Amino acid sequence: MALHLKIITPMRTAVDTDVTSVLVPSAQGEMEVLPGHADIIAAMDNGELTYRPVADAPKSVFVGGGFLQVDGEDVMLVTDTVLEAHEIDASSIEAAVAKAQEAYRNQASVLSREESTRLAANIARQLAMLEYKRKKHL
Repeated sequence: MALHLKIITPMRTAVDTDVTSVLVPSAQGEMEVLPGHADIIAAMDNGELTYRPVADAPKSVFVGGGFLQVDGEDVMLVTDTVLEAHEIDASSIEAAVAKAQEAYRNQASVLSREESTRLAANIARQLAMLEYKRKKHL
């Protein structure tokens, strides 16, 4: 028995395939979805999503936060970011993180709570993306 995995962003359908399992970075920790999984809606975190296409080797992508819905044998993830390792430029991310961290340190007292939270979340996302890239290409 297979699951049907669909990962969508506002710009495209990134993955649309039958799979035997999906390992997702949920907000509560990693969660594996297998055939027969209970229906669920869960918040997702930044991180690596690994899936095993039917009769193929496991594949993985970096996903930004979002929401996962399991409905019967249909698994749908709605997110704003889906990237394969080769699409991530580690040096650009490192430079952006360093710049953002410096701005955060220098401007922390003048940033509103909302701006500070948004900047911290952006830094966390970039660091998670960099960790995924390093894991896949070291």
